Amino acid sequence: MTLLDRFRARPPWQSPDPQVRAAAVRQLGADQSEVVATIARDDEDPRVRRAAVQRLDDPLALAERARDDGDESVRQEATGRLVHMAEAAEDPALAAAAMAGLGDARHLSALARTARLPSTRAAAVARLEDPRALAAVAKTAPDPATRQAALDAIRDPAALAEVALKSEHKDVAVAAVGRLDDTAALQTVAARARNSAAARRARSVLDARPGVTAVLAAEAVPDPPVPDAPPPPEPEAVAEAAAPAEEPAAVPPAPEPSPPPEPDPRERERQERIALCAKLEALTGEELVDYREESRAAWEGMAPRIEPPELAELEQRFERAMAECRQRFDTVAARRAVEKETAEREAKEKETQARAREAEVRRRQQTLARAQALASRLEALARAEKPTLREVERALREERAVLEALAAVPERKEREALTERLKAGRAALFPKAQELREADDWTRWTNAAKQEELCKRAEALVAEEDLEKTLHRLREIDAAWREVRQAPRGQAETLWLRFKAARDQLHAKLDPYVAKKKEEGQANLKKKEELVGRAEALSGSTDWLKTADEFRRLQGEWKQIGTTPHRPSQVLWERFRGAADRFFSRRKEDLDRRKHEWAANLQRKEALCGRAEEVMGSSDWEATLAEIKRLQAEWRTVGPVRKSKADAIWQRFRKAVDAFMERYAQRDELGRAAAAAEREAMVRELEEIPAGGDATEVAAKVLAVVARWRQAGPPPRDATDVARRFAEARNHVVEAHPEAFRKTELDPEANRSRMEKLCAKVEALLPKVEAAAGASLAERLKEALAANTMGAKGEAEARWKAGAAEVEAAQAAWKRLGPVPGDAGRVLGERFESACQRFFASRPRPNR
Repeated sequence: MTLLDRFRARPPWQSPDPQVRAAAVRQLGADQSEVVATIARDDEDPRVRRAAVQRLDDPLALAERARDDGDESVRQEATGRLVHMAEAAEDPALAAAAMAGLGDARHLSALARTARLPSTRAAAVARLEDPRALAAVAKTAPDPATRQAALDAIRDPAALAEVALKSEHKDVAVAAVGRLDDTAALQTVAARARNSAAARRARSVLDARPGVTAVLAAEAVPDPPVPDAPPPPEPEAVAEAAAPAEEPAAVPPAPEPSPPPEPDPRERERQERIALCAKLEALTGEELVDYREESRAAWEGMAPRIEPPELAELEQRFERAMAECRQRFDTVAARRAVEKETAEREAKEKETQARAREAEVRRRQQTLARAQALASRLEALARAEKPTLREVERALREERAVLEALAAVPERKEREALTERLKAGRAALFPKAQELREADDWTRWTNAAKQEELCKRAEALVAEEDLEKTLHRLREIDAAWREVRQAPRGQAETLWLRFKAARDQLHAKLDPYVAKKKEEGQANLKKKEELVGRAEALSGSTDWLKTADEFRRLQGEWKQIGTTPHRPSQVLWERFRGAADRFFSRRKEDLDRRKHEWAANLQRKEALCGRAEEVMGSSDWEATLAEIKRLQAEWRTVGPVRKSKADAIWQRFRKAVDAFMERYAQRDELGRAAAAAEREAMVRELEEIPAGGDATEVAAKVLAVVARWRQAGPPPRDATDVARRFAEARNHVVEAHPEAFRKTELDPEANRSRMEKLCAKVEALLPKVEAAAGASLAERLKEALAANTMGAKGEAEARWKAGAAEVEAAQAAWKRLGPVPGDAGRVLGERFESACQRFFASRPRPNR
């Protein structure tokens, strides 16, 4: 690695830290799939490779990682990605490519059950060879076509029996029964199949076989006997039925069935135990494990009713059958283990050969790809205007190595085509390489003179006494030397040694000065660190004005500090500027927020001012006073506004409130004045009604004014003149148009009749009260003694009060009456007033 390469920026996925590489892999885009594939293949840390595998979308690359990666977790991740890709893919080609990288029966079985595409499910079933995996697919696959394909691929009778026995799908369970030939398997299916249709199918197949019916009848070993069932046949009958018949005999007509006799419990137990032993003796295949445990539980669950000698004999037979089952199971297990080991070994050999073939194919593909890329690069360099000599020479060297690798590629057509392209590219690039070499030689020759000049300048600088000036010029000389560092190979070393000797002398003189400057720089660096700490402490302050002034002072101190090392100083400056930026950003945000709040508060206060100005002229005193108080309370809850507008908005609000409060203090005078003005307006309105106008319109106007007068309430005592004028104006109009007011409240005739009734009513009360008032004390005492009570003295008072209530009611009704114009009205008024005065003057005097 050159010095330039060390300072060149490296991408994060090439970081020495595995965690950084893993995080960088997760951030790579979809257009960087080649980088992801390279990381998944070549990274030394399994965590990084696993992260890269999670980003891979190429099924070929995933298959390679699932097969060749040295870490189990990476292989599992790649396998899981392939399963998911094949399962969810909607493109048949992509699903097929993903499934091609899977070889485990578990994964193929899962794809056969859950893959989205029917073609994927069918291909997964076609690749399955393990009968147990095929049976699992046939039993549980949701798709009927997949179940049927898996069932058709099963050749193992035990797997067929498992499908018939345990599948809940009717189609495959019945089809599996149809392919079973073993009587024991059919009996097991008939007795214990999960699907009832499969059980019925197995029983029908067994019924069609001679001699099997009696054995099948005894198959319900674990189930309790049914009391109403007929007794099982004798063992001799079972044996005879099981034996093959030589010739079919004529079946005599069946006699009429008779009621079955009550079964003997001991005989039933004997038959159940015999059937259980027979079943154990006939067990094979997968049923050996499960049924042995069930048989043991069923045997121990039977209540011993038969004789002990016979029971002991049956127990010996049962234990012997159990031992034989265990031996058969061990034999089957050993055979299957050998078969499995052989199959695994053959599979590994096939896999190794396949990997070798794939590796060879990959190597050839990589060689071809490398040759194509190099040919393109040679052609591009030949077309380039200013390629570098290093690029050209590296491409020419690589061309020779690729030609040697192409010789081993068996594809003759591609090999010859690429060989011709490489040779043509080399032929086109070689003249340009010669030109670049000549130009490089010329550059080196000119650089030699420049290096000689730089050596002289460095040697002359040794005598300079100004150390700061010397240091500055030495840096300029070093920078110039880097630009002309390539010299002729024969002179390069001599010139470099001469230049280095002068530089060593300068460094010997400058090192103490540089060390002192370094110490000063470190001290200045500490000062800047202190300023940075103070700035960072102030960055969270909310005292905006003082903190802003403090930041300006810190910036002035920063400028006064001397020189410091560049990189640390740059870091500190970034921190210092970041702290200042954070503070002033927060200050600006706070100011913006406060401006927003001020604007919102100003809007609320303007709304309050508008409302106060709206109600300040209202005469609904109490409601308006409550509203003003509410507005004042709400004003106090509103926050501040901008200072330039605070006083103006407050004066506006206060002016509106003060205007109403002044009116509120004078509300009585204002109310009376308003009422008087309103009554005066109504009187003028009546007086201005022309007597000769349309009678209907005049009546309507008068009635409307009278209604308003009544709503205004009785006039005050000092308004008798207005009331008189109102009555005169009203009566004048009514006298002019009496017919227009018929059947209204101002109807003269109706009002006259009502007045007469009220006068008569009050006058009717006068004889009683006047008689009671005029009686002498002696007469009243005599009447009291005649009544034999002194308590009757309040009776007259009570009668008067009752009459007074009627008179007051009559007075109220009189006030509600309309006018009666002319002398008739005046006479009735005087009559009513006289009657009322006489009534109230006749109140009984209390006894002394």
